[in-house]
Amino acid sequence: MSANPAAGRLRAVFLDIGDTLMRPNPSWEDVYAIAFGEFGIDVSIEDLRVALRRAYHHGGWGFDEGFEPDAETSFRRTVEIDQMAISEMGIGPLPDAFFRRLAELFLVTGNWTVFPDVPATLEALRARALKIGAVSNWVWTLPDLLHSLELVSHFDFITASARVGFEKPHPRIFQHALQQAGVAPHEAMHVGDHIDADVEGARAIGIAPVLIDRNGRHQHAPPGVPLIRSLAELLPLVDARLAGESAA
Repeated sequence: MSANPAAGRLRAVFLDIGDTLMRPNPSWEDVYAIAFGEFGIDVSIEDLRVALRRAYHHGGWGFDEGFEPDAETSFRRTVEIDQMAISEMGIGPLPDAFFRRLAELFLVTGNWTVFPDVPATLEALRARALKIGAVSNWVWTLPDLLHSLELVSHFDFITASARVGFEKPHPRIFQHALQQAGVAPHEAMHVGDHIDADVEGARAIGIAPVLIDRNGRHQHAPPGVPLIRSLAELLPLVDARLAGESAA
């Protein structure tokens, strides 16, 4: 498929989850630190931040090909990547109980902050009669978490990599989302914070990407890709696309 999707009738918007719609409270590494503390291990938040960013630099768990879409495979791959990050800090190996507890902590609603612009923007997208899908590299429990955070009702479907067997930027996860939405690639837009997983992954299959950068990590997006700093900034892009269709 074309790497430069032609504009067509916009019928669906796909959204990444982490650092797009919500973030751990106050940060990914702070939630990890809770688990370390419960197991009697003192860690540096900054060292954790560096190690985790390095381990998850690809925007997911590093699956180049498909994998078994089940909860245990999801858990085991998370353990593998986390052990790698922790080992860089001179800690470990740690028992399964640590990683099971870590998974529990990431299901606690108090450990998450939904960005304040999210509910209203999702409602506005719904009001425009668009299909709305979550498309995220995430563990098996994403639907449960979105339900607990009262976000699940905003979505027509939830595409978590652990439940599909492919992770972004692999085309199969985007193809699954397109099938769920019942749209063609040129009829969809995908919003995410990772250039490789979200922007390049979407663009490679013909979906128009939008890069969201809430943390000021990027001065520029790749050529031809809109860069937004909040989800509210997505609405003018959507409206411009819809207006262009009306004019045509």
